[in-house]
Amino acid sequence: MKKIYRILFIVLICFTLIIIGSTFFIVLAQQQVTSAASGIEGIWEGRLKVPGIELRIVCKISKNPNGTLTATLDSPDQGVTDIPVEKVMVKDNDLYMEINSLGGIFEGKISSDFLTIEGQWKQSGQILPLIVKRVNTAIEILRPQEPKKPYPYLEEEVIYENKEAKITLAGTLTLPSKEGSFPVVLLITGSGPQDRNETVFGHHPFLVLGDYLTRQGIAVLRVDDRGVGGSTG
Repeated sequence: MKKIYRILFIVLICFTLIIIGSTFFIVLAQQQVTSAASGIEGIWEGRLKVPGIELRIVCKISKNPNGTLTATLDSPDQGVTDIPVEKVMVKDNDLYMEINSLGGIFEGKISSDFLTIEGQWKQSGQILPLIVKRVNTAIEILRPQEPKKPYPYLEEEVIYENKEAKITLAGTLTLPSKEGSFPVVLLITGSGPQDRNETVFGHHPFLVLGDYLTRQGIAVLRVDDRGVGGSTG
């Protein structure tokens, strides 16, 4: 009987050691993934060489409160910012990103010091080498067409109510001067929810258009769509 107990005791110890060992390796693997995910956060910059041109690429990677990664892309030479990256995955030291709006995929190997990612950009059947390096600040995209304050006209923030729909709409009204009568233009955005400047990839076309029209003596009202910016609904 004692022999049976001894055998059972040995089996129990072995089983316990197996569980502890498995748990250790699982935790270690999770720590490695977490470490890689944490180290990847930041701003990365590289140059994509396409036929006849070289484009700067800026990738901004951050972590959501739930621990998942999120990212956006900028193309400074094309004047485009904040292109959403739909999928960001890090496994070991491999990075995988999908950018659906561009039909692009970037796959790269993260260096051990987390300063360089060397990989390939895949888009429209092309596979191009792309190396991005960690930088402290992103390239500033200059938009000379956008107006700078102070403006030579009046600008007023307005809110008005749609009682039937029980919502309020917020916008910006620009007037050529304080007094007088002026023709008025209401700028209406295209499909999908848009803010008053019709912001798209960092561009603000309604801000530019409103500035031009107001300088020509035309009052302009541009408004956030329902549920966007300062508008409710």
